[in-house]
Amino acid sequence: MGNYLTIGLWAGLLTLSGLPAMSRAEEPVVAGQAALLVEMPTGRVLYARHPDRQYAPASTIKLLTALLVWERTKLQGSVRVRTADTRVEPSHIPLRGGEVVSVNQLTHALLIGSDNDSAMALARYTAGSVDEFVALMNARARQLGCTGTVVKNPHGLPVRGQYTTASDMLKIFEAALAVPALRDICATSRYRLTTEIGAQTIKNHNKLLGTYAGMGPAKTGWTASSRHTYAASATRDGRELRLIILNSPNKWDDARALLDYGFGVSPSVPPPLVAAADHQPQPPSPATGRLPLANPPPVTPATANQALTVYKVKKGDTLSAICRRFDVSMKTVLRHNNLPDPHKINPGLVLYIPLQG
Repeated sequence: MGNYLTIGLWAGLLTLSGLPAMSRAEEPVVAGQAALLVEMPTGRVLYARHPDRQYAPASTIKLLTALLVWERTKLQGSVRVRTADTRVEPSHIPLRGGEVVSVNQLTHALLIGSDNDSAMALARYTAGSVDEFVALMNARARQLGCTGTVVKNPHGLPVRGQYTTASDMLKIFEAALAVPALRDICATSRYRLTTEIGAQTIKNHNKLLGTYAGMGPAKTGWTASSRHTYAASATRDGRELRLIILNSPNKWDDARALLDYGFGVSPSVPPPLVAAADHQPQPPSPATGRLPLANPPPVTPATANQALTVYKVKKGDTLSAICRRFDVSMKTVLRHNNLPDPHKINPGLVLYIPLQG
């Protein structure tokens, strides 16, 4: 598939993954109802179980919450917490009505501590109301090509009619990991948060972080009805695997089995020596103060239903050449990406390219 990953073509990849023939005994024992394991950056599917069946997402839906918050705020600004924000249960990191907390801190609490109060406060602050934010979440999911996802709240607590699929959650996870700030937060083991109740240390809910070799950014989820859900990335010797698990009785056992299996499968191509550096946080440009990443603008009626492809700029690329390659106009590409200077795109920049047809 080259150096870019086409979002929304997982069904095709399941049959075109080119996996070597393996006996059933060599495959991992997985208890979860749905799972998807993909090799990066080829998009090769190493394992798939019911990738398009719908299950409750639990707190993994907070990846979509965080993505929208970043796209609209760049994690800047502060939120005055309302008492209504704190009434969602359970509350992992108690907030108090009237206190002011930065968007950056609340996003850390959202992704590391999986705090539901923070999800409510961020949603209201970002969109003006929680209902409007949920509407944006659904529009953004459709824009990413998620055809089996319906969102009802920004935190993932059980509600009738809220569900996703493993293939959809992978698309959401891909979009979140394309943002260096969110990728870093999801890989942070501990975070010191200071609010009105005092200073507290938030510990990442990902039990495999620091205990499973190569474990990177991830988001966990669990409720009694959804059971365990999980979105995770792990990298060894420059080779990255991305994993989604839904409706599992034990995501930790499933994740270990699936990742062990994936790293045991021969890679599609030898990993490049610089692969590990591709995912290191990059500083803002001295000239613009912006992170070297293009991101879609706020969702609008014109873009909400557009399926997208993610393309990582290579050395020598120009925006006009990329547009010709994908047979799309430059005006359309610019509508989906915030580019300070379309004539200057640097290697490593991530672009969202609208799919035609």
